[in-house]
Amino acid sequence: MNMMNDKDKETYDNLIHSFKNAVSIEESRYYFGEIQLYLDNLQSADEHSITKPQLEEYQRLRKELIEATSKKEVRYYEDQIHEWLNKIHYSKLT
Repeated sequence: MNMMNDKDKETYDNLIHSFKNAVSIEESRYYFGEIQLYLDNLQSADEHSITKPQLEEYQRLRKELIEATSKKEVRYYEDQIHEWLNKIHYSKLT
């Protein structure tokens, strides 16, 4: 994942805010899809910025989130994905 400029970061933060404030599983899934699409578009600009194991971990978390059957599960995988994103972000800073 490449480093985001201020505009990209603001857009991402807005999507995350909407995702966190979703009131249903359907709404959570919608915003997750929007976030995924947004990150995929950013990723395409810098294809080699994450490793294959990192990408596989992300895809596993994403699959689990999509297959979640309760709001509790959705929130759990949301948190796991946020942790993953933070870990990737901070690893790029060092």
